[in-house]
Amino acid sequence: MTSVGSRRNDDTLVLGMNPHVQAEAEAIQKSNPRARVTTVRDSFQNDQVRARGSDGRMTVHDLRTEDGIRTFVATLGLPLAQGQKVVTAIASAGEDARDELAQLAQVWARAEKGGVVPSRLVLSGHSGGSNLWGEEGSFTNGVLTRRSLALLAAAMPRAAAGVEDLCIAACYNGGETTMEAWRALFPNLQTMWAYNGSAPGTFSGATAHLARWEKATRGEVASLRPDLLKGLRKGENLAVWSRREGYQTATVGASTADLRVRQVAGHAAFERYFRGDEVVRDTQRGPLREHYNTLQALLGRPEVSASERSGLERARDQTLRLLFYGNAATRFQEAHRSVIRSGFAALGLNAPDFSRLGRKQALALIQSFESELARRSPRPVEAQRLLPLLTEGLRELQRSRIPDNWL
Repeated sequence: MTSVGSRRNDDTLVLGMNPHVQAEAEAIQKSNPRARVTTVRDSFQNDQVRARGSDGRMTVHDLRTEDGIRTFVATLGLPLAQGQKVVTAIASAGEDARDELAQLAQVWARAEKGGVVPSRLVLSGHSGGSNLWGEEGSFTNGVLTRRSLALLAAAMPRAAAGVEDLCIAACYNGGETTMEAWRALFPNLQTMWAYNGSAPGTFSGATAHLARWEKATRGEVASLRPDLLKGLRKGENLAVWSRREGYQTATVGASTADLRVRQVAGHAAFERYFRGDEVVRDTQRGPLREHYNTLQALLGRPEVSASERSGLERARDQTLRLLFYGNAATRFQEAHRSVIRSGFAALGLNAPDFSRLGRKQALALIQSFESELARRSPRPVEAQRLLPLLTEGLRELQRSRIPDNWL
């Protein structure tokens, strides 16, 4: 059953968290010059967005504040109660992700007022299975969570009903349960395209992949074939779903029983890297990446229980941070430089530069810092402030201390 806003069209909205999203949008446009392609990307300044008010004037809204979000949402012309739900959705997003969510709300507001939105949606960026983020060289962007997108879809149901074809151009969103979670956002979805392994970058394959996706989802589409990327780099990682054919993958995966055996074996390798006995030489290959792939594959299986899933998610997040420990340590040092300096100085120690230390050295230094602090009475406040950053962050690699977009 369709509702207002769900009239089928070949227009596409591309929301990208990485800097080269325009090239991906252009690949779709080149594939189908007649369709309209709308791009949502990082704004001109973090969490600021331009919008035209009822007086016709263009105003910049600062989404870092609740007042800024409210004044922006007021420009959408929605009923008061619905507008409050949109405010809540945008406010739920973390730093430097509110601007993308707000721009999406601008497009979707058309459906809420009786208009039509693009039937096809592309979400592009780095991912570990539920969130999207952007990072490349000096470019950084926030983390857009599926939860925030779900809140916006719930706040703007006519727009969500208008999405019929979804493409997640990001790594590790092609597990069966992961695709189910994304599909829950869009009640009239007919097809979905994702990757149950790593996905290609913009210029290493994504543009070619998106051109094939555009052609495959043009017009009324009943199903997608999992071999649509045959011959293309990382095409073997494609996973598709359609309302008619269900979930399919380009390659036959291992059984869940085999994955559990691999998980046990892979944990031994994880421990070596976690202790710093081995160093990651290649983030895309090797025992630690294989272990990460195993964890992701298990998380994609519907037969995995909720209790087991929570543990697997923690292991997945920790393994990803271990794979990119060098990036994490660099960003940690940048973010906490002054706290590190004052914390070590409070104990009469020289402050290290964790971005220049290997993991084994860093772990030894953290242990020494913790032991020295335990000996002190009273314990210096500056050192106590630093300790959880070191132990929960660099040592335990907790997601709460090492955000996704540091990787």
